[in-house]
Amino acid sequence: MRKVWVAAGAGLMCALPLWAGGADPGARSSTGAGVGAGAGGVAGNGNPLAAVWREQRLDFFYMGRTSRYSCDGLRDKMRALLLDLGARRDLKVSAIGCDESAPRLAGGPAGPNLRIIFSSPALPEATLKPLHAGDLAPVDARYQPFTLASDAFRNFGIGDCELVEEFARQVLPKFVTRNVTKDITCVPYQSSGSRFFVRGETLRAGARP
Repeated sequence: MRKVWVAAGAGLMCALPLWAGGADPGARSSTGAGVGAGAGGVAGNGNPLAAVWREQRLDFFYMGRTSRYSCDGLRDKMRALLLDLGARRDLKVSAIGCDESAPRLAGGPAGPNLRIIFSSPALPEATLKPLHAGDLAPVDARYQPFTLASDAFRNFGIGDCELVEEFARQVLPKFVTRNVTKDITCVPYQSSGSRFFVRGETLRAGARP
């Protein structure tokens, strides 16, 4: 079993799923940073959007002060968040700086950080260039709602507040999203008074690639 060390108490948890299906066909379309706006359009439960699998690469710096994670624990929680937002299952999450002899991410804080490679649906854009053979492969996709909140069944609690805050800041903009709202308050070194709730819609593949 993966180990996760949490310095704060567990706090109260509301059992809300990290992701739920469905869509709002009347919402306006938008994209996050690093994702092309492309053709736009709205897809509800009817015809899907013509999208592409776009590969994303980034270094994730965890700067939390309340909860501390093992390398495996941080990696597993990040993988769960990426999959819940619609990343393809062949994603790669590597922990960096796990011991004194391991290399560290330039400019990042001490402790475990992550190097992430994942593909997620994006709207096609003429200026996008494939990173390698197979990148930007076509896929049918729809906007579907997601929710990030405390969920005991998915092993996410108030102690993960700073992790979700950094995910929303560093990683969420890499997905194509719309109608995103955030309510995040993380009190350092304690769970009392902390809360996180992020919801919106993300472009997800209609079927496995």
